Amino acid sequence: MPWTVYSRARAALHGGDAAGALRILAAHAEDPGAIWSHFACLEAECRAALGEHRDAAALLERAAARGTDNYWVFHGLALQYRSLGDLDRAAAATRQAHGLLGWPESARNGYVFTHDYFSANIADWTRLFAERIVAAPIQCLEIGSWQGGSATWLLDKVVGPRGGRLTCIDTFAGSSEHAAWLDRLGTGLEDLFDANIARTGHAALCRKLVGYSQDVLQHLHGEHFDFIYVDGAHEAKYVIQDALLCWRLLPPGGFLLFDDTHFQFRDRPAQNTQTAIAAFRSWFADEMEVLTPGSERQMLVRKLAG
Repeated sequence: MPWTVYSRARAALHGGDAAGALRILAAHAEDPGAIWSHFACLEAECRAALGEHRDAAALLERAAARGTDNYWVFHGLALQYRSLGDLDRAAAATRQAHGLLGWPESARNGYVFTHDYFSANIADWTRLFAERIVAAPIQCLEIGSWQGGSATWLLDKVVGPRGGRLTCIDTFAGSSEHAAWLDRLGTGLEDLFDANIARTGHAALCRKLVGYSQDVLQHLHGEHFDFIYVDGAHEAKYVIQDALLCWRLLPPGGFLLFDDTHFQFRDRPAQNTQTAIAAFRSWFADEMEVLTPGSERQMLVRKLAG
């Protein structure tokens, strides 16, 4: 019963009726059972959708104080603090969320992420790097590093323990989806990235290459990587260039992971990320094995021999 109520309320929210979703939750406020923290997260989302960010933050603060191991409570808190302009508390809430996902190094090392676009992937990455991507030492390449979320996790959990190197490519100028608010961070992306990488204690294993990936990748001819993460600018015209250039750097048996596979540009649908990924899958179908269907946020492929 509680999950049925939750599903109805979430459907209302997704349909643009945040007030209606709140009414559904309020009608069953006394019976959330074991999923009370999920009810709190959803109510906070509804409040935020109505512009009531302080109320949303207060809801999640009460849930955190009550005691919960629900990652989404702290992830949601970070979002609300960020909306309120409190980037320090946003970063602290993010570190708490990371700890619940088995990444205590985030709090121990004091990483600062004002916008956390990575941690929702941690559970999947933990499994993938335990079961499939097992090269040791390992050569990793990521396109799009932002503030160092995926990079610090890779250094803490994969490259540091196994040996090898992580190569990061970014302009550190943000992408089109960040343009409206990037100047409000107060600290440059590259400064945040550098500080976070230094805090890992594995900075010597990280190579930073600043520039547009479509230019930088052409200078890596002759290098090979066991794992490549494509998470740069999401427009199809850039994604397809990254994919083609990276394919040349991936040996048979290597893994390529696309992020944000369903990212959409409402005013430019031809540039939706999936457009590039669908073309790439079609063109190279005989050279790859798709290991995740792409119905999630990410798609993993393995390069075949030949």
